[in-house]
Amino acid sequence: MEITVVVGAVIQGLMLGSVYGLIGLGITMVFAVTGLLNFAHGDFMSLAMYICLVLFTAFGLDPYLSACVTIPLFFVIGIALYRFVFRRVLKSEILMVVQLTLGIVFVIENGMLMIFGGDFRSVPNFLLTSIVDLGDIVAIRGTYIVTFVVGGMVGFGLYWMIESTDLGRQVRAIAQNKEAAYLMGINVDRVQMIIFAIGITLLGLCGPLLTSILTMEPYFGLHLTLFAFITFVMGGVGNFLGTLVAGYVLGVTESIGMLSIGGHYGAALPYALFVLLLIFRPQGILGTR
Repeated sequence: MEITVVVGAVIQGLMLGSVYGLIGLGITMVFAVTGLLNFAHGDFMSLAMYICLVLFTAFGLDPYLSACVTIPLFFVIGIALYRFVFRRVLKSEILMVVQLTLGIVFVIENGMLMIFGGDFRSVPNFLLTSIVDLGDIVAIRGTYIVTFVVGGMVGFGLYWMIESTDLGRQVRAIAQNKEAAYLMGINVDRVQMIIFAIGITLLGLCGPLLTSILTMEPYFGLHLTLFAFITFVMGGVGNFLGTLVAGYVLGVTESIGMLSIGGHYGAALPYALFVLLLIFRPQGILGTR
């Protein structure tokens, strides 16, 4: 196998992994402040991708421009979901939360199936055919570069926000001890609502970035949710930086697996890595015992 092919696969994996980390970061932030695990997480990203398909079909709107619609729309959806749905189950048993989010999964997936059918779809953007040569080593599609740059900037920008701003300090305080944060004057409910909305908004950004890279179908959301949970656990439960790092690791592993093995076996390589990590380092990449 040529070294240039391997290098190309690694670079492509890093670029896709930046978005995997971003998707996982949404789950990590929401879990840190609410203790909720949203099994419909990936389906909201799938919904964002289908919204891009509708806007492209109806108005010829490029997916990157569709982000101007999906980002504010998903922020509003996140606020509404928290206020009218998830806030009601914050103190409920975990099984009730699982049943609730799985119910949302079935509603979203079957709704998209009825509207769009079961065909595989993708939405092209204006960079789909553009190629950037990185010297004599490898050539990368422009869509991957945009995905890497935007995903990395937003992901590490959010990490900086969590570590360096007042809102971030409030998030970390709630994650450490919710009752103590409340007694210190932090508006816990407001912070939980904002972070939940940001987690959903991230999906409104990731959807347009991946419409020309990933092929979508109505049940694609479960695959995305599974990858999000894997990055959530691989990085170390509740570890924000670890989630971002796990996203890159997962992206590279998937890319190398598809290159070296191919087919279903290659796609299974990230899951095998996840199992090995659980056996030999259950606390995650950057987690603590």
